[in-house]
Amino acid sequence: MRTALSILLLAVLAGCSQPTSTRVKAARPLTVEERRIVEVARSAVATNDTWVDRAEFEIPKRDGSGWSVVVWRLPYTPGGHRLVLIDEHDRVTAYHRGK
Repeated sequence: MRTALSILLLAVLAGCSQPTSTRVKAARPLTVEERRIVEVARSAVATNDTWVDRAEFEIPKRDGSGWSVVVWRLPYTPGGHRLVLIDEHDRVTAYHRGK
């Protein structure tokens, strides 16, 4: 009985947690590493632009020197995207605005 109550309590607490406002355009769940990189990119958008609450993040892509993340301002508009480059130490190395 005690185990069942513990499981029920955990389920209720998990259901009450605040959802993140980070939208990710993904056909599959992100890995822990990809989620970390999206959060770094989210912080970069929050620092450099005013629309992080309307941002949609594509799945991060890994290359030889780190990661790249394309971020779209919603609704989609020409030039309404950013390319955030992140090194292997989770530092933003470039922030390119769309044209």
